[in-house]
Amino acid sequence: MQSKTNRLSDETFLMIEKNESSAYDGSKTRKRQSLWRHWNRLSSLQRSVICLMLIFGVLSAFYIVPTIYNDYHRLDGTRGDGEVEVEEQEIRLVLRPSAEMPSHLPFKNSFDRFAEDAIKSVKLKAWQQKRNATKFKLHGISRNSVNRSGGHTDRKTSYLSTPYIFSGPTNPRMEAVAAAFQHSWKAYRKYAWGHDELLPISHSYGEWFGLGLTLVDSLDTMYIMGFKDDFKEATEWVTKKLSFDVGRDVNLFECTIRILGGLLSAFHLSKEKIFLSKAQELGDLLMPAFRSGSPVPFSDVNLRDHTAHAPRWGPDSSTSEVTTIQLEFIDLSRQTKDSKYEDAVNSVTRHVHSLPKMDGLVPIFINANSGQFRSSSTITFGARGDSYYEYLLKMWLQTGQSNDMVRDDFQLAIEGMKKHLLRHSVPNNLLYIGELLSGRSFSPKMVCVKLLSLKILKSWSCWGLIFSDCFSFRCMAPVSMLIV
Repeated sequence: MQSKTNRLSDETFLMIEKNESSAYDGSKTRKRQSLWRHWNRLSSLQRSVICLMLIFGVLSAFYIVPTIYNDYHRLDGTRGDGEVEVEEQEIRLVLRPSAEMPSHLPFKNSFDRFAEDAIKSVKLKAWQQKRNATKFKLHGISRNSVNRSGGHTDRKTSYLSTPYIFSGPTNPRMEAVAAAFQHSWKAYRKYAWGHDELLPISHSYGEWFGLGLTLVDSLDTMYIMGFKDDFKEATEWVTKKLSFDVGRDVNLFECTIRILGGLLSAFHLSKEKIFLSKAQELGDLLMPAFRSGSPVPFSDVNLRDHTAHAPRWGPDSSTSEVTTIQLEFIDLSRQTKDSKYEDAVNSVTRHVHSLPKMDGLVPIFINANSGQFRSSSTITFGARGDSYYEYLLKMWLQTGQSNDMVRDDFQLAIEGMKKHLLRHSVPNNLLYIGELLSGRSFSPKMVCVKLLSLKILKSWSCWGLIFSDCFSFRCMAPVSMLIV
């Protein structure tokens, strides 16, 4: 009996010891079991609500995190993948391999390859921007800074005071272009240093204005390609040798787009103040061109005598020349905070806007004294008329897409072009743009052939891309003064 009692006591002790050893000890296993126990105690409705909240949180994270990432990079001047996709779609819209293009055309494959290369270029540019350790913000002007009449109401500009940084050529095609530039630059440096142009056959140089046209016009190209030593040497020449005390006539248009534009571009890229100083000096010397009998400037200026006059070959100026100086003069005002340059060219723009036109199309000659078009002038998208239409679109971009006047003029001109100048060839039905001789007789001169169906050219923005191609891609080039 006593043995049985002892055995029961031992079993009781073992059971108590086992229960104590299995008590909650705060371990992770116990915690998981405790959480699971609490989960099982919840009702089906409570568990369903919790599951839905978790799913919603995960989906929100997938949406919000990439958005924040892209917005952060946009603040640094780069573009998100979504924007690259949009631009790729725009390029495909205009340059996509056309199913309607006759398959027997010998250049169809080249056209297709050109379209794909354009798309690859956009993707490469986006990749390089993301790779750059140094981010930058392209400067511009806000949408509210320009009024409908083309005037200015606010000149707030924002750009970094530090120079832009470029990586140089990054693929074989870029390297080939850079090598071609270096080959030409080496010859210019050897035979024509500081002069307007190189004469490659005679190993000599030629002068047009005597202002080092090739050197100044190449500054931004050298900088973007990463030729630092060449750029530094050219900068020294500008600092010590560039003089505008030239006793000869210079063409207002050519001097503006090559010298003034070259100096401003070099300033925006390098932030070297000498370029802005020289640009302002030249701008002041060009202002006498606007002392005509109308808002239309004279075509020629003598930088030493501070006089201006009509061209030697006739009484009229080319329409494209007097309407293709606006970007540079507007930018000069913004950088110097002196409104006189912008006021002068805006006056030209408003005046040309007010003149009668043929459904937005302009004759190629205009008189600076009377301010009127020559009625018998040819209407064309070719020489002496081309860049008028080009700069309408560029000014719209430069002003933050807010100048409705130039946008409307561009849209009207596109409709006029489609009505009066657009034709299809026979028998291949290819699309081309002709011209109106003396403003009346159609001439099938193919100014700009595009093998594209009108079905994909309905919007005026697509025509803008087409014109940028016709004008050597100048229209949509990523020049700092154009991006807003």
